This record gives sequence, C-alpha cells and structure tokens, in this order.
Amino acid sequence: MPPVRPLPGMRDETPQELHRRTTARDILQAHLSAHGYRAIDTPLLEPTELFLRKSGGELATRMYTFNDPGGNRVSLRPEFTPSVIRYYLERAGEEPLPLRLQYSGPVFRYDEAGRFNQAHQAGAEVIGAASPDSDGEMLALAMDGLSRLGAPSPQCVVGHVGVLHLMLGELGISSRAQEFLIGCLPGLRASSVNAADVLEQARSRGLVKGEDGSRAPVLPTNGGGRQDAIDALRHLFHDSLSGIQGSRSTDEILARFMSKQEQGDDPASVERGVSLLSRVASSAGDEEQAMSRLASALREHGIGRECLSPLEEALAAFHIRRPDTPVMVDVGLVRGIAYYTGMVFEIRAGGSGSEVAVCGGGRYDGLVKAIGGLEDVPALGFAYTLENLLGLLPEDAPRSLEESHSAPGYSQRR
Repeated sequence: MPPVRPLPGMRDETPQELHRRTTARDILQAHLSAHGYRAIDTPLLEPTELFLRKSGGELATRMYTFNDPGGNRVSLRPEFTPSVIRYYLERAGEEPLPLRLQYSGPVFRYDEAGRFNQAHQAGAEVIGAASPDSDGEMLALAMDGLSRLGAPSPQCVVGHVGVLHLMLGELGISSRAQEFLIGCLPGLRASSVNAADVLEQARSRGLVKGEDGSRAPVLPTNGGGRQDAIDALRHLFHDSLSGIQGSRSTDEILARFMSKQEQGDDPASVERGVSLLSRVASSAGDEEQAMSRLASALREHGIGRECLSPLEEALAAFHIRRPDTPVMVDVGLVRGIAYYTGMVFEIRAGGSGSEVAVCGGGRYDGLVKAIGGLEDVPALGFAYTLENLLGLLPEDAPRSLEESHSAPGYSQRR
C-alpha cells in the first residue's frame, strides 16, 4: 500500500525550520508589542460569509470552503483582517480607539502552483485611526520589522485606491463604474487587456449607456421587462434573501438594486477614465518620477493635482519617521482585495531581479460596516508572509530576539 503523502502546497517542518519560523515570528511580535500592538488569536475556521462580504472574487476562488457536519458553510481563514474586525465588533465600546492589535498564525489559500497553500502570517491592524499620519506610521512600522530580521534590500511600493477614486470621480464616473475600472488596472498594467477591451466589458456589463441613451440589460429576461428581471434576481438569490431582516421588503430591496443597475455612465466619461488609468498603470517609478508622471496625466485630463494630496500626505508622514528610506510609487497597485479604500502598499525584498513580496497591507475604512458595524470606522493594517521572508535569509538567521533589538528603526512610540 502506498504511503499517504501531504497535500500539494502543505508541508511538514523540521525542528530546524520550525525554530527559524518561530524565532522570526517572536522578533516581529516583540517589535509590534513595543509599539503598543497587543496580541490576539482568532479561529482557524470562520463562516465563509465573513471573507466574502468585501474581499472580492479573486480571494473567493482561492479559499478552502466546505459544509461542516452541522450544515454551516465555513472556510479556513485565507487572511486575518476580517477576523480581526469581527473580533473588534464583538467588543466594540469596551476599549477606546484607536485599537492596536497584532496576530500570527497559518492562513490557507489555494495556489495552482502548489507552493504555499498553507502559509504563516504575522501582522498588525489599527482600528479607529483616520489620519495620513497613521498611514505613515504603518508603513514605517512594517519596514522596521524587516530591519529587525535583516531582510535583504527591502523596497516599499506605495499606491492609493482612494486617489484612484478621486481621479475617476473628477471625470463624473459613477461609483459602480469606478470599481469596475479600478479592477481592470492589473490587466492594463500587464498589457493583458487594452483600452478597447475594457470599454467593451463595461458595455457588456451595462455600465455604459448606448448611443441612444440605453443600457445593455444586466440580466437576460427573454424579452421581458423590469419585473421579469426582478423575478430572475429573486430566484437567483433565494437563499441569501430568505433570512433578510429590516423594514424593507424583498421586492423593495430588489427594485432598488435594479434601479441602481439601470443608471448607466456616459460613454465619453468612461473612455476618458480608461485613458487616464492606462497612463496611471505606466506611471510607476521612484517617488519623484512617479508623482511627476501622475501630475502630468491629471493635467492632460483636466484634473487638478489636489487629487494626489492623500498620497502625498501619507508619504510625508512616512519620511518623517524614515527620512533616508526611498519609496517606489505605483498608484496602479491594487493588491487584488476589494475592501481597500485608501493607501495600499507592498514591500518586496531580495535585490534587483529576484524580488519577493514579503509584506503587504493598506487602509480599509469600509470593512467594519460591511461586516456588521453600524457605521464606518477607519482602519488599516499589514501582514508579513513568514515563508517568503525566511526564504531570503541565511540558513542560520534569524538568530535571536536579542540580536534583533540592535537593528535600526524609528523610535517613535505610540
């Protein structure tokens, strides 16, 4: 009988590998604790809905999801942030804001390449911090952690989803169309789609009015009218609507949804938006160059430079803490998770030609309400991927918590 082997992307750790990982985790946790981030733990298994409320389709396709023996739809956590927000909501009002929390543990995302279907993260979240100064603090905090570990040639790449929304809003593009266009940025940057492709997709999704002012139907109705579309929606979302609570009836909710779907954008505005984002996708570079390219793209589209202010303020706050650390700016950085609303960043390490993403995060001011809060609460955070980090360090590193204390970093304590 053949032996039972680990699943693809799942692996055992030797005593030496486990020691390296737990040492790296301890160094990062001590670093975060020194800045006022208290450690919590959350369940490995959560209701699937927790991760689907705002995370986006890309994450949903990579989750390990199944029905438990009690019939509940559950998922192994693919990330920590929604769980941390759920933790906060269950205790809202018990502690003053801003609330600084940290965590560590395994996460699970299906990877077709089968490299790390199970990985280990260590990260931090701050809930109730709205200012650009908080953005700068988190960037510096993340970079300092890598200094503690001795990560080679770390490079911080910063974008800003909020700036993208401001740009597109100045062109008169609706929120729905903005979300769609921003979601197309990775394809525009990789040249896997072009402007014509994006416009055609927008038309096919009913986001753009036709030349006669009409919109493509959102749902096939076999020639029927609006009520047929509502009936189709009721059938499609029967399970989701069955337990709905509130003052509005199911028909009222569906009618409101249809009304939103029937509002199409002006084709010329969307075309200008695609043109602008094409420029944005190719504007990445060192901070000075990238900001100059972005300002030029805004001028060409009749948009004032003040749209860049939230990004400029976050970068200024970062440079106060780490004045000698250069930053790459890439406003086309979206990171594939739909809940980001402001600054986003990714830290890569390993040197030119062999960079690996070892840390990432950003601001998500709408997630608290999406998960069940009564109102929006500003929040942001980041996470390190320990496997990626350890793959860049010498075999005998990290050595100890004590040695990491001598690493440089910003001294501001919160």
